[in-house]
Amino acid sequence: MAMVFCRACAKDIHETAPTCPRCGASQHIALPATTGVDSPWLAIVSLILGIICVLTLFDDSEWDRDTLFGVSIFSVAGLVCGIISINQKKPGNNLAIAGVVLSAIATLCFAGLSLD
Repeated sequence: MAMVFCRACAKDIHETAPTCPRCGASQHIALPATTGVDSPWLAIVSLILGIICVLTLFDDSEWDRDTLFGVSIFSVAGLVCGIISINQKKPGNNLAIAGVVLSAIATLCFAGLSLD
Protein backbone atom coordinates (compact mmCIF):
# COMPACT_ATOMS: atom_id res chain seq x y z
CA MET A 1 0.00 0.00 0.00
CA ALA A 2 1.20 3.48 -0.86
CA MET A 3 1.34 6.69 1.04
CA VAL A 4 -0.27 9.89 -0.25
CA PHE A 5 -0.35 13.48 0.91
CA CYS A 6 -3.21 14.89 2.97
CA ARG A 7 -5.38 17.33 1.02
CA ALA A 8 -5.35 19.83 3.88
CA CYS A 9 -2.05 19.63 5.77
CA ALA A 10 0.15 17.86 3.17
CA LYS A 11 1.42 15.22 5.63
CA ASP A 12 1.98 11.62 4.54
CA ILE A 13 -1.06 9.40 5.19
CA HIS A 14 -2.14 5.97 4.01
CA GLU A 15 -4.01 6.03 0.70
CA THR A 16 -7.08 4.27 2.12
CA ALA A 17 -7.51 6.62 5.10
CA PRO A 18 -10.90 8.37 4.91
CA THR A 19 -9.62 11.27 7.06
CA CYS A 20 -6.22 12.60 8.03
CA PRO A 21 -5.15 11.33 11.48
CA ARG A 22 -3.34 14.63 12.15
CA CYS A 23 -5.76 17.33 11.00
CA GLY A 24 -9.01 15.34 10.51
CA ALA A 25 -9.62 16.57 6.96
CA SER A 26 -11.70 14.33 4.69
CA GLN A 27 -9.66 12.76 1.91
CA HIS A 28 -12.46 11.72 -0.41
CA ILE A 29 -14.04 14.09 -2.88
CA ALA A 30 -17.79 14.16 -2.52
CA LEU A 31 -19.32 13.69 -5.95
CA PRO A 32 -22.64 15.37 -6.59
CA ALA A 33 -25.53 12.95 -6.63
CA THR A 34 -26.88 12.41 -10.10
CA THR A 35 -30.58 11.90 -10.54
CA GLY A 36 -30.17 10.10 -13.83
CA VAL A 37 -29.38 11.01 -17.37
CA ASP A 38 -30.96 14.25 -18.53
CA SER A 39 -32.36 13.82 -21.97
CA PRO A 40 -33.07 16.69 -24.32
CA TRP A 41 -36.65 15.56 -24.99
CA LEU A 42 -38.17 18.98 -24.32
CA ALA A 43 -35.77 20.64 -26.77
CA ILE A 44 -36.49 17.96 -29.36
CA VAL A 45 -40.24 18.46 -28.97
CA SER A 46 -39.76 22.20 -29.42
CA LEU A 47 -37.71 21.72 -32.56
CA ILE A 48 -40.16 19.23 -34.09
CA LEU A 49 -43.14 21.48 -33.40
CA GLY A 50 -41.28 24.45 -34.83
CA ILE A 51 -40.39 22.56 -38.01
CA ILE A 52 -43.96 21.30 -38.46
CA CYS A 53 -45.38 24.80 -37.99
CA VAL A 54 -42.95 26.41 -40.43
CA LEU A 55 -43.66 23.70 -43.01
CA THR A 56 -47.41 24.37 -42.74
CA LEU A 57 -46.74 27.95 -43.85
CA PHE A 58 -45.94 26.57 -47.33
CA ASP A 59 -49.50 25.23 -47.71
CA ASP A 60 -51.27 27.18 -50.48
CA SER A 61 -54.83 26.20 -49.62
CA GLU A 62 -57.27 28.47 -47.79
CA TRP A 63 -57.38 27.99 -44.03
CA ASP A 64 -60.47 28.37 -41.94
CA ARG A 65 -60.39 29.76 -38.40
CA ASP A 66 -60.21 26.33 -36.75
CA THR A 67 -57.20 25.22 -38.78
CA LEU A 68 -55.40 28.47 -38.10
CA PHE A 69 -56.17 28.19 -34.39
CA GLY A 70 -54.91 24.58 -34.31
CA VAL A 71 -51.57 25.31 -35.92
CA SER A 72 -51.20 28.39 -33.73
CA ILE A 73 -51.56 26.17 -30.66
CA PHE A 74 -48.78 23.93 -31.99
CA SER A 75 -46.47 26.89 -32.57
CA VAL A 76 -47.13 28.32 -29.10
CA ALA A 77 -46.54 24.87 -27.57
CA GLY A 78 -43.20 24.64 -29.40
CA LEU A 79 -42.30 28.11 -28.16
CA VAL A 80 -43.17 27.23 -24.56
CA CYS A 81 -41.29 23.90 -24.64
CA GLY A 82 -38.19 25.58 -26.02
CA ILE A 83 -38.24 28.39 -23.47
CA ILE A 84 -38.67 25.93 -20.59
CA SER A 85 -35.79 23.80 -21.89
CA ILE A 86 -33.52 26.83 -22.20
CA ASN A 87 -34.40 28.09 -18.71
CA GLN A 88 -33.79 24.70 -17.10
CA LYS A 89 -30.37 24.48 -18.76
CA LYS A 90 -31.12 20.99 -20.00
CA PRO A 91 -28.97 19.24 -22.59
CA GLY A 92 -29.78 20.11 -26.16
CA ASN A 93 -29.79 23.86 -25.64
CA ASN A 94 -29.05 24.49 -29.33
CA LEU A 95 -32.04 22.37 -30.33
CA ALA A 96 -34.24 24.40 -28.01
CA ILE A 97 -32.97 27.68 -29.44
CA ALA A 98 -33.71 26.50 -32.99
CA GLY A 99 -37.17 25.35 -31.87
CA VAL A 100 -37.88 28.72 -30.23
CA VAL A 101 -36.81 30.62 -33.34
CA LEU A 102 -38.89 28.48 -35.70
CA SER A 103 -41.91 28.53 -33.40
CA ALA A 104 -41.67 32.29 -32.95
CA ILE A 105 -41.54 32.83 -36.71
CA ALA A 106 -44.55 30.56 -37.18
CA THR A 107 -46.48 32.23 -34.34
CA LEU A 108 -45.91 35.68 -35.82
CA CYS A 109 -46.99 34.46 -39.25
CA PHE A 110 -50.12 32.81 -37.87
CA ALA A 111 -50.94 35.97 -35.92
CA GLY A 112 -50.63 37.95 -39.16
CA LEU A 113 -52.82 35.48 -41.03
CA SER A 114 -55.51 35.64 -38.36
CA LEU A 115 -55.86 39.41 -38.84
CA ASP A 116 -57.00 38.96 -42.44
